[in-house]
Amino acid sequence: MSSDLRRRLGTAWEAAWNRGDTDALDRLLAPGYTRHGRTEQTRDDLKAGIRACREGMPDLRTVIDDYVADGDRLAVRWHSSGTHTGFLLGTPATGRRLTVSGATFSRVEDGTIAEEWVTWDPRQMLHALGVIPLDSGFEHLRGKAVTA
Repeated sequence: MSSDLRRRLGTAWEAAWNRGDTDALDRLLAPGYTRHGRTEQTRDDLKAGIRACREGMPDLRTVIDDYVADGDRLAVRWHSSGTHTGFLLGTPATGRRLTVSGATFSRVEDGTIAEEWVTWDPRQMLHALGVIPLDSGFEHLRGKAVTA
């Protein structure tokens, strides 16, 4: 990964996630950018998602913990934290502080990010907000036989 792309990645993420300046992503993401996940998102969809997240957590801070580049591929490990003071993921404000972590895998084309695949666990966030318990999913099976 070029040092220019590395610098632009840090600058754009800090501006968008930490300050809400989502237009900073225009210098990092390709015009035809696609974010793959449960549903596909465009660059504008991602910007709207960041703004919604910041409405729920105005003090949101996202930190790039590590990144690795290989050819046209980029992997970024990150964590985000903030205080839940507004509506977020269908949940009214709880006043709780939370931290979530995840990873973003990207394909770079002509010096911009053309595609991303993001992995994080929204259940971790909902648990931190006190909305759902977070167990292994097998707790209810202790002492019981499991058959196929």
